[in-house]
Amino acid sequence: MLTTDKLIGELLFRHNCVIVPEFGGFVARQTSAVIDYATGTMQPPRKSLLFNRQLINNDGLLVAELARTNEISFDEALKLVQATVADWNDTLKRGERVTIERVGFMFHDREKNLCFEQDRYFNLLLASYGLGSVHFIAKEDMDLVQEGAKIRTLDPAIATEKADEADIIDHPAASSKRRMWKYVAAAACILPIAFYSIWIPTRTDALQSGVLSIQDFNPFHAKQDALYTQKSENYTVTISDVEQSLEDQINNAPETEVFAVQLDDNFIIPVKVERIAEPTPAAPSTEQAISVAAFDCVVGCFSSQSNAQNMISSLKARGFDARQVDISNGLYRISAGSATSEEQARQLVASVNAQGFNGWILRH
Repeated sequence: MLTTDKLIGELLFRHNCVIVPEFGGFVARQTSAVIDYATGTMQPPRKSLLFNRQLINNDGLLVAELARTNEISFDEALKLVQATVADWNDTLKRGERVTIERVGFMFHDREKNLCFEQDRYFNLLLASYGLGSVHFIAKEDMDLVQEGAKIRTLDPAIATEKADEADIIDHPAASSKRRMWKYVAAAACILPIAFYSIWIPTRTDALQSGVLSIQDFNPFHAKQDALYTQKSENYTVTISDVEQSLEDQINNAPETEVFAVQLDDNFIIPVKVERIAEPTPAAPSTEQAISVAAFDCVVGCFSSQSNAQNMISSLKARGFDARQVDISNGLYRISAGSATSEEQARQLVASVNAQGFNGWILRH
């Protein structure tokens, strides 16, 4: 969960004023790059912050961003900000500092005045994000170099004395020794790589098998060839001289689960036999065909199934054999009753209309 103090630093990246309700506001202004010739450094452009104790009215920026980031309501975010402000006030009353990440810290001086000091190691200006200090030759160093050049020109004896005091030059043997160790270290890295780049493709089967084991890196490991022993077994198959069809072979099969079926002179396959009992013939049905109604007296079409069920209940309460006929174009069609002839259907429509409904005949 993003806290109030961390959110202030992020808001100052995009805004020049962030107000903490009932506490104060942080006001930023952009400053140009600064060049310090004495120390030989150049600072990039940055945002300078000021703390104004009078800016205490809630402008909604901090609270709204806290609510959006933590996915909470505006009132809950406001309570979090108020709790943070109360904690800051208690810390300042104890004489301790309040540190705000990437912004700075606040404290009370001896006169109990609230003071603010900006974090000098963090740049809040997005245009200068990632830029650090640039170092160059300071003016004092340039003066020393120029002064040494003048001394060497005017008095060689003084120049020699100054050079002995200031310049320290490595012995050529020491420099040569350092270069030699660089070559040794480079050879120690390159030689194993060159050796295994030749050894692995030529002396191992890593490229053919696609598997590289740790033994492939050991040049002293003796590879043993796999030995295979051929094993032979004899089987005796008895083939009947009498040719039988596949159906006869199955019918004459012994009472076993698996037996051999001869398809031709050279091909025999095993077959698993499942004995299935013959089904008992079903008794003749005595049910008579039910005549299908040819007409329905439709009293309404509903898009809601609950309304359709209410209509069915209302019709049944008045003595009608109501039912749902079908669903047509997303509408539930409700019938007050069925009829096998058009005359019966007309009589049913008249009876339905007498009860206050509006019925019509649906022919199937």
